Amino acid sequence: MIGIDTTFLIDLEISDSPRHQNALKLFNHWRNEKHSVLAIFNQSFLEFQHVITDSKRFNYPLTMEQAVERTWFWLDQDRVKVIHPNENSLKRALLWTNMYHLGRKRIQDTHMASAFAEAGVSELWTANPGDFEILECFDLVDYK
Repeated sequence: MIGIDTTFLIDLEISDSPRHQNALKLFNHWRNEKHSVLAIFNQSFLEFQHVITDSKRFNYPLTMEQAVERTWFWLDQDRVKVIHPNENSLKRALLWTNMYHLGRKRIQDTHMASAFAEAGVSELWTANPGDFEILECFDLVDYK
């Protein structure tokens, strides 16, 4: 199973992102492959909606209605699995936080990674592989 970081969702959506073409290429390759499943952490949809509607970040941000419609797009895909945290992933995230001395800016990524690890995700698509390297539990695909 392939996990996707929130950055991937954003870069795929924003056509003027410098990483848009590479995200699109990776997504189209996945669509043509027909057998692998993409995993999305449930909280990534909230972060996606928060970021993609921010007029300070983008010249043409989405409206909240559009952001919700994009979320439905992902939820309607047959080969997309929404990953939710559970007690084991919470414990793993807390252990990683202390073990690697991770700070408050790493909370979302750490909890996402721990939920992915518990769900059996083996590959992670991200524009920020440095955020996940220390965990040593995924094959990281940097699509920059």
